Amino acid sequence: MVHVRTHIPGPPAVADSQGRTFFDFMKDVIIRLRQLGHIGTAKNYQAALGSFKRFRNYKDIRIGTIDHVMMEDYQAYLHAAGLVPNSTSFYIRILRAVYNRAVREGMAVDRKPFRTVFTGTEKTLKRAITVNDIKRIKRLDLSGNPGLEFARDVFIFLFLCRGMSFIDAAFLKKSDIQNGVLTYRRHKTGQLLHVKVIRQIEELTSRHPAEGVYLLPIITAPGKNERRQYETTLHRVNKSLKVIAEKINLTVPLTTYVTRHTWATIAKTKNVPVNVISDALGHDSVSTTQIYLASIDSSIIDKANELVVSEL
Repeated sequence: MVHVRTHIPGPPAVADSQGRTFFDFMKDVIIRLRQLGHIGTAKNYQAALGSFKRFRNYKDIRIGTIDHVMMEDYQAYLHAAGLVPNSTSFYIRILRAVYNRAVREGMAVDRKPFRTVFTGTEKTLKRAITVNDIKRIKRLDLSGNPGLEFARDVFIFLFLCRGMSFIDAAFLKKSDIQNGVLTYRRHKTGQLLHVKVIRQIEELTSRHPAEGVYLLPIITAPGKNERRQYETTLHRVNKSLKVIAEKINLTVPLTTYVTRHTWATIAKTKNVPVNVISDALGHDSVSTTQIYLASIDSSIIDKANELVVSEL
């Protein structure tokens, strides 16, 4: 269990001698990136700012007061949220770039707050599992343990929805399903995706009915610190998935994110074109020089999904 030192919110941040606080300065950096046409990079910076704001309970901070202890706590916060080291490093490197820019512009003296946190990259461990592994997970009799059963069903749901991210599933609304199609916008990139609601998806949502507007019982108290509810449920589901992995002697660390790698890997083995896989996953590029492929017709993506899940 990861113990994270919580920052107790103090009084609102007092601007430094340049009249700037970190949140405000980073917002200006994001605006500048958009003006320069670096849309993908701006989205990544916005995601990092949102994450850091949540860690800080939305209390801004003077640039000059950021230190290595705070960054260590932020790193622990990200780890506790289920992020892998490379994802954690990605967010921290963005904050470091903004901090260094502020230092260069004379807004703070460099306290080297990033010297004790991980800002490199690790060789990615195998995250995909096989169709047979998915089958074994799907067939487990977990009726005596509602927590494990829910975690398993969420895992299968994410896989059936082309490796949907947990955060996207958490905020799905019942109204997002129209005429047999689930339409949602990715939190990470803002890209609009459409998923054909096949029979197995209907069965899973029916098995876990949710009250209120949301499709799944992940956020059970709408309007009440929804982000915290999502994070709490994510921790609980990933903890249960570890137990499920032990039950079937799975060597790959099982998390909700495994569904994404697995769907892509299986699709590739079935000779689904890479551009279709990319479009199906809703990938977005941070490079403005990349030539974007034309949008793939949703019916082609639906057929790709049916190929992937056909053996279940």
